[in-house]
Amino acid sequence: MKTRDRILLVSLDLFNRDGIAQVSTLIIATEMGISPGNLYYHFRGKDEIIATLVTELQNSLTTISNEYPQQVKDFDDYWPFMHTIMALFTHYRFLFRNLDNLNGQSPQIKRKIRTLILKLRNLSNDMLAHLISLGKLKCDDNSLPLLADNLLLVSLNWLNYQTLLDDKYSETDLIRAGVLRLISMVEPYLTESAKSPFYTHQDLLDELVN
Repeated sequence: MKTRDRILLVSLDLFNRDGIAQVSTLIIATEMGISPGNLYYHFRGKDEIIATLVTELQNSLTTISNEYPQQVKDFDDYWPFMHTIMALFTHYRFLFRNLDNLNGQSPQIKRKIRTLILKLRNLSNDMLAHLISLGKLKCDDNSLPLLADNLLLVSLNWLNYQTLLDDKYSETDLIRAGVLRLISMVEPYLTESAKSPFYTHQDLLDELVN
């Protein structure tokens, strides 16, 4: 693996584990066993590392956005995409735990964070609109943006909320529980053609509380 890629990988792990404020470029270099000068050869500082990680997430979201209309033909296809998105949020969880602090960082990072949130908002809205176009969701023009925003709010804050209640969950369980809660928000808007006879609203509630 190239040094630049290792820097991003180690930085992401440290940011996720310890938080942005507690991680300096010196700590990153020490963790990698390289000199600070070697790190600065690839990145001018911590802000540039953060900005690059945000760009990585944005690129992944662009891929998901492009693939979604072709791969989702029924509501059952919606689940895997929600799982992928929640897994991405978990992978880059330091961003969503530090949104307020990041928004007060350099103008470059502030712009990137705003662009990221707007992209996520549009993606949430587009995913629901696609389900409506397939006849799987019934949601009027006034309710659609509200539902899209609520789904995004839960997605962004789910990990923090659950780990505050109980930090013993595995990452896989956290992602699954988060997706179930998102589905529970969408379920009341499903049309009859989208509902599975083998999976009822009560089944979903039972999974949420277990």
